[in-house]
Amino acid sequence: MKKLLFTLVIFFIFFSSVAISFAKDFSKEDTMPTPSSNKTIDYTLPYPGLLPDNPLYVLKAVRDRIVEVLISDPIKKANFELLQADKRLNEGVSLFNKGEKKYALAETTISKGENYFEKGIAQIERAKKQGIITAGTSQRFHLASLKHRETIKSLINKSSGDIKHRLLLDDKRMEEFEKKLK
Repeated sequence: MKKLLFTLVIFFIFFSSVAISFAKDFSKEDTMPTPSSNKTIDYTLPYPGLLPDNPLYVLKAVRDRIVEVLISDPIKKANFELLQADKRLNEGVSLFNKGEKKYALAETTISKGENYFEKGIAQIERAKKQGIITAGTSQRFHLASLKHRETIKSLINKSSGDIKHRLLLDDKRMEEFEKKLK
C-alpha cells in the first residue's frame, strides 16, 4: 500500500507541474532587443516552485531529469532547457531575497541554470544540423539571455566579495552565450 501511495504521489508531482516557457517572438532579426541601461527586458521568468533549500527539492530535480531524458525532439528539448534555466535563475533570485545566508546557494543555483542554458544552445545547434528551422527558438534564447544578464547584474549590485566575483563570472558566461546565439 505504501509503495502504491508513493508511486501515485510521484506520478502526480511528475505530471502536474510540467510547464512551457513562452517568450515574445520576433519576425525579423533586426528587431531583436538590445540591452539598455534604463529599460528592462520584456521577458517574464516562470514561477520557481520549490527552492533548493527545501527538503522536497530532490523530488523536483528527479522529475525534471526524467522529463529531460524523455524529450527527443531537439527544439522541444531546447525549450525545456530554457525553461529549466529560467526557473533556476528565478530560484536564485528568490534565495537571494532570503538574505545573505542564502547568497552562496543562490549563486550556485544560478550557475546550474546557466548549464541548462548552455545545453539548450547545444540542442539548437543540433537541430540546425538536422535541417530544422530554429529562428523562433534562437530569438527566444537571445531574449532570455538579455533577461538573464539583466537579472544577474541586479544581483551583482546587491552582493559583495566572493559571491559578487562568482556572479560576475556568470554574467561573463551569459555574454559568451549571447555571442553564440548571434
